[in-house]
Order: sequence, then structure tokens, then C-alpha cells
Amino acid sequence: MSMKKQQKTTIILCALDPVGVPLYINRGENEMTAFNLACEFCGLHSYSGWRENTHGLYLLRGGRERKENLMIGLLEVPLLPKALEAVTDRLRYYNQYGEELYTKDKKQFEDYRDFIIRVLSKDCSGITDPNESYTSGYGGSHIWIAERSSGRRVLMMHF
Repeated sequence: MSMKKQQKTTIILCALDPVGVPLYINRGENEMTAFNLACEFCGLHSYSGWRENTHGLYLLRGGRERKENLMIGLLEVPLLPKALEAVTDRLRYYNQYGEELYTKDKKQFEDYRDFIIRVLSKDCSGITDPNESYTSGYGGSHIWIAERSSGRRVLMMHF
């Protein structure tokens, strides 16, 4: 699937957790399902109050009803910088089409999560490298984007 063929979907604010952290989803998603998935994710990773430094959580399933192997984005600054909005499009894209792409493009013995980390990390580098303000990288099951000058993390994505 080419990204050019995909229409951009609107990201909306779904809910706030008990301490006021916003949950962002794609328009048309079931809000209660998304909220419950976000709570499961945060419980699994021991994010009490969705984490002290989390300013938002992106649960962008791309219209798929899948609950497993979702890549979640944690916003660690008050607002997602405009220069990084394309990252949320890629996050949604891989959550929506990742299984199809994996079947077609995986490396020998590569599992699904390693494949998504590899290709999404490459896309994030393509978005941040031309931009002098941000850098990206990955380690284990996480992809991160940070301010180049300060090293302050802006967004972290993981399963």
C-alpha cells in the first residue's frame, strides 16, 4: 500500500484519563474501546496516570478492530510539533496495514514487532533527518523522537 494512496484521517481528542492526560484517536473509532485499550496498555507498562511526563497518548488503529500488536505513541511535550505530524500518519498506517506489509516485506526470521520497529524507525528518520530541530532512533521495542539541541524526548512509540 502506498502512503500516497491513503487519505489522511483526522485525529480527535477522545478522552482524558483520571489525571487529565489526553487520548487521541482517529475520527470514527469507538471511543470506549480505544479508552479501554489505552488503559490496558498503560496498566501493562505500569504507567500510573499514564506517566508523569506524558502529555498525550496516540492510539491510532486506522479503523481496524485489532487489539494486539498496536504501536502506541506517547507524547512527552505539551503539543506535537507541526514538523512531526507526519509521524502520527505513519503510526496509523502501520497499525492499519502492518500485517499485510509484514507478510510481503519481512526479512527471514523477523517477527512482526521487529519488522514494524524497523520500518517505522526508518520512516521517522526520513521525517526528522531533513529537519534540523529533531532526531530519532530506536532501541529494543521503542522508537523515540527528540529535540536535537536539548535531547529532550518529544514522542516515544512502542507496543
